[in-house]
Amino acid sequence: MRATTWKWAGGSVGLCGLLLLGATRGATGQDRPCGVTDSAAALGRTLYAGKGQCAGCHGVRGEGTAEAEPLISGVWKLGNGSYDWLVHVTRHSGIAARGRDGDPLPMRGPTLLSADEVTAVAAYVWTISRGRAAATSKER
Repeated sequence: MRATTWKWAGGSVGLCGLLLLGATRGATGQDRPCGVTDSAAALGRTLYAGKGQCAGCHGVRGEGTAEAEPLISGVWKLGNGSYDWLVHVTRHSGIAARGRDGDPLPMRGPTLLSADEVTAVAAYVWTISRGRAAATSKER
């Protein structure tokens, strides 16, 4: 993907900088990371419910099930809930991770989703998870 840069009399600004200048806000007023666009979140929602197999454990709306934690409320137990962390955990957590019952979680990440699809799912989860809190160092 090629970065786009705009020039003006005062210098130049990349797409990420332009987005930050216009600061798109999340549900709780948090600035949206550059990777969290409406189109990425829409694709992520489709992948979350389908190819990524996320909804089977985390619930159709991220409400959680007996198999996995909710994504829309509570406290993150393994990280801070940032977009970068969500990309990482979406890519890697299914591989050799275990569910609450001790059974292996479904394989996902590189085996099912491309890198672009992983970032789209992370963008969707970021948009629905703004009600969650980061884990404290004692909780990790």
